[in-house]
Amino acid sequence: MKPKTSIALAALLAAFVTGCNDSAGVSNPNIRHYQQSTINNANPRVRLVLGSERLVGKIALVDARLGTAGALPRVEVSAQNLTDHRYTLEYMYTWEDQQGFAINDNPVWRRFVLGPREIKSLRSVGKSPDAYSVTLTVRLPDDIFIHQEQTPDKR
Repeated sequence: MKPKTSIALAALLAAFVTGCNDSAGVSNPNIRHYQQSTINNANPRVRLVLGSERLVGKIALVDARLGTAGALPRVEVSAQNLTDHRYTLEYMYTWEDQQGFAINDNPVWRRFVLGPREIKSLRSVGKSPDAYSVTLTVRLPDDIFIHQEQTPDKR
């Protein structure tokens, strides 16, 4: 085989392999996990909830890490965009004690943006040393029915 033919053949093979990897979606080394359902209970103290089935396969909640900040528990979870689209999302942490009672009675939705293939850390510190487990819920801003508190009728 002539040297020019060998170089051309090697370049063609490299282009073919690269093209196959890109089309299969496996060429991005940042993808660490693919979310399979809306609720992930893999960690016994951290529940991860995707607030809409529309987010399954598009947003992943991964790498739940627990620690302490002084006497208070803290948590950090990575939110990962698995697509080439930009998402505006909201998240909320709710803490519970070991018996399952809510620690913070007034949770707040916080808005954040995930760019294509971006990973962001979502952090929270428990409001009491008694806080033991935590739930992180991520939703689309138009999913207002999720965790919308009903105020009691004051007649």
